[in-house]
Amino acid sequence: MDNGQIADRLEAFAAMLELAEANGYTIRAYRRAAELIRGTAVPVEALVRSGRVRELRGIGPGIEARLRELIETGEIAELAELERELSPALIGFGRYLGLGAQRSVEIARALDVRTADELREAVVAGRLRDVPGIGPKREAQIVEALAREGEPRPARGLLLNQAWELVGGIAEALGGVVAGDVRRWRDSCEHLAVVAPPAALAQFPQLPQSSLSSSRASG
Repeated sequence: MDNGQIADRLEAFAAMLELAEANGYTIRAYRRAAELIRGTAVPVEALVRSGRVRELRGIGPGIEARLRELIETGEIAELAELERELSPALIGFGRYLGLGAQRSVEIARALDVRTADELREAVVAGRLRDVPGIGPKREAQIVEALAREGEPRPARGLLLNQAWELVGGIAEALGGVVAGDVRRWRDSCEHLAVVAPPAALAQFPQLPQSSLSSSRASG
């Protein structure tokens, strides 16, 4: 596993921790570690296997343990679990309804739904009243927010779930990673960006998303 691949997984872990509203210090630590590893000249996998990775400034025992797990198994178990549990589209839709990430996950679990569309259908069907902690007043607020979904919005940004679908599709097609406001998990995304190899630039005009993204994104 090369340094870029290791850095990508640490960045993904940081992003999912942020989505799960984890400790900000931990999130920043993983992002700094990813940047450090991406810019390190020597193979970090070799440092991990030799027990020397903590010679890199900013790599503490917690991150070392994650790196060892990643190198030895090919994945970070907690990241895999978060990716199964936290749908960016569902969390983005929950935020639009006035719900925090953790509350969105709790409601999704209670209703046995996994996507934004399934959550929308559950709200319309009146199933929120079956969720512990959701009283009539809170349900009314969520239903009211959902009713505003079709209202015209300022053109200055995309909702997180819409931006993630657009930029994530481009990143996957180009072999790149999501960047800009989507990576920062902003509720309204104006700066849509993908970090990809220079050779991928020629492929961008052929993508079906190119006409939409070029009119909505910069950078």
